[in-house]
Amino acid sequence: MHCLARVAVLGFCFALSSGMCSGMAFGWQSLPVTAPIDCADGIPNVSFRITSDYDVGNAFLSTFASHIVEKQSKDVIESQLRAWQFRDVKYFGQPSKGVYAFLGEADGFRLVAFRGTTSWEEAFKDALIKQVSYSRIGFDGYGHMGMLKHYEKVAALVMPELLARIQADPKPLFLTGHSLGGAIAVLHGMQLKRLGHDVTAIYTSGQPRVGNEDFYAQLKELVGDRYYRLEHPHDITPRVPPSHDVAEVFARIIPWDLGLLQGQLEGLVRRLNYHKPEGFTMFLDKHLLPSEESGVDFDQVFWASLDGALQGARSLKQISDQINDRLLNHPAMRYLCNFAKDINESSLVGVR
Repeated sequence: MHCLARVAVLGFCFALSSGMCSGMAFGWQSLPVTAPIDCADGIPNVSFRITSDYDVGNAFLSTFASHIVEKQSKDVIESQLRAWQFRDVKYFGQPSKGVYAFLGEADGFRLVAFRGTTSWEEAFKDALIKQVSYSRIGFDGYGHMGMLKHYEKVAALVMPELLARIQADPKPLFLTGHSLGGAIAVLHGMQLKRLGHDVTAIYTSGQPRVGNEDFYAQLKELVGDRYYRLEHPHDITPRVPPSHDVAEVFARIIPWDLGLLQGQLEGLVRRLNYHKPEGFTMFLDKHLLPSEESGVDFDQVFWASLDGALQGARSLKQISDQINDRLLNHPAMRYLCNFAKDINESSLVGVR
C-alpha cells in the first residue's frame, strides 16, 4: 500500500506545473560529469526540483544542459544525458557543429535544451538586427529578423515532436538555452502558451534581446514570472541589440571624433527600438555590479564603462580587443564554470 500511495502522490504532482507538490527533488543531479569541462572538479552536486519558482539548482542544471547541447560530438551529449538518466531523447537537426536542440524525458518532467550560435550561418543571422513583424508566428510587436528566421527553422523540427509528447503524456515542461538558444527557448515557450500548453519555467543564460516593448508585454502576459535569466555583468551579449533608452551613451562607444557617424548610430538604435527584458535576472560575479544606489540603470553603466575603456583606442584592433574582453565570459562553458564558482562561494545575486 505504501508503494501505491507513493505512486499516486507522484502522479498527482507530475500533472501539475506548480502548487503544493512543487519543490520536490527528482532524479536529475549534476553529478556525475562525463563531458569534458574545464571546471569538472568544481561542479557542485545539486538536484533538480519540479517547481515554477526560481530555484538555484534548476538554474545551474539548466545552464549545464545549455552547455551540453552545444557540444560538437553527439556521443559526448548522449554520454552526459545517460549519466543524468534522461530517456527517450530526441535530437533535432544534424548540422556540422552539433544538434540544434534535444528533448528528453526524466522522472516527472520534460526538458528541451536549445543550443547557441555555433555556425557561420547562425552568426550571419545574429547580425540581422533589423526588426520585422512577429505576426507571422502569432506574436505581437516587432523583433529580431535573424532570431525569427532561426526560430522558424528550429520550431519546424521541434514543435511536432514536442506537441505529440505533450498530448500523449502531459507533465511539467522546462525550456533552456544559452545565447541564441535562450532566445529560441523563449520564443518556443511563448508559442506553447499561445497554443494553450503550460510551460513550467524557462531558464536562459547570456541571452540577447529579442524584440520591442509590445513583444515583451506579450511575453510577460504569456509566461509571467516563469522566465529566469542568468547574466554576467561584463558579458556584452545580454546588452544587445541595445535598447532605445541607451542610444546616446551607446553611440559614444565610437572613440574618435566622428559626430556624424555617432549621430547616425544613435538614430539607428532609437529606430530599432529594442526593449529591455523584465523579470528575474540572476547575476554572476556580483562584485562587478554597480552599487545599489536608487535609480542606477545597469545598461547605462555597462555602455558608459565600455565607452571609457575605448577612449584611449587608436586603431580598430584596439577597439576589437576591448570588445573581445567583454565577450570572454560569454561562452556557455564560462557561464557554467562561473556559476559553479559562485554557488560554491555563495556569491550569486538575483534581482527583479
